[in-house]
Amino acid sequence: MRWIKALFARLFGATWIVIKASVAAMLAAGLVWLGFQGWNVWQGHQRGALVQVELLNPSERVTNDAMVEMLRPQLGLSFWQLDLPVIRRMIETHPWVAHAEVYRYWPGTLKIEVVEQIPVARWGKDALVNQRGEVFHPKFMNGVNDLIQLSAINPEPRDVLLMLRDVLGLINPYGLHVKQLHQQADGSWHIVLVSGDEWLLPSSDALQSLKRLLALYGNIPKQENTVMRVDLRYRDGFAVKWSPMELNDVQPTVNSDALPELKP
Repeated sequence: MRWIKALFARLFGATWIVIKASVAAMLAAGLVWLGFQGWNVWQGHQRGALVQVELLNPSERVTNDAMVEMLRPQLGLSFWQLDLPVIRRMIETHPWVAHAEVYRYWPGTLKIEVVEQIPVARWGKDALVNQRGEVFHPKFMNGVNDLIQLSAINPEPRDVLLMLRDVLGLINPYGLHVKQLHQQADGSWHIVLVSGDEWLLPSSDALQSLKRLLALYGNIPKQENTVMRVDLRYRDGFAVKWSPMELNDVQPTVNSDALPELKP
């Protein structure tokens, strides 16, 4: 019996040695594999081949593909050589991006988060203005045709936007809505209403003139199928001209939630 126990003890000891050796070999092979993969990753970073772009909040106007195309020259650099401030400035040249944050994530991802522009009105024919009075020029103007159109010969867009805010505050309670607001070269204001009526306000005390007009507006005689052009640039009164009405199916709007952020 003793020799049988001794045989089993030797067999168990040999098996345990084989198991330990196999485990050690597997661990060594795993470490070698991890080292090889790490080396490949590092080499990929050096070549810039493994850098992927991930836009965290893509939209119809700011897409992941657009970011990849814009950053393609930077993605040729190694992962650790990516210049994040330069990349952020590049992204912010996109017309619909107001601000961007860029993060580097191991092993090879560049993550981007953008704050999209908020258009509150159109500026001229091919531009938009945001809630800070900054003009930007998107390549496509889809979905903004219903915004109020602003323009000016000389002043800053912010000044025109401030005027729009004040005008809306005065006329909206009367059920009146602005379609266009333009500041002319002499500083006077030309307002076109959705109804087709036009107002010309003087360069000085424009809002006071508008208040006087609103007090009398409901009493001005209306003529069927006509619009009024009211000129308030007179010291002691105003002139009214009636013209045939033109049909207008679009009622421009403005992002009124953004306008209160403006301060003179």
